[in-house]
Amino acid sequence: MRRIYMDHAGTTPMRKEVLDAMMPYMTEKFGNASTIYFYG
Repeated sequence: MRRIYMDHAGTTPMRKEVLDAMMPYMTEKFGNASTIYFYG
């Protein structure tokens, strides 16, 4: 029997295209969105 993961409320697999698009923001362009100054 093949198993299927259905609990996407806990976590969701990320598509490679999404990861590639987000990597600059996770490694180079990060900041704190709650700050009052420009770069966070």
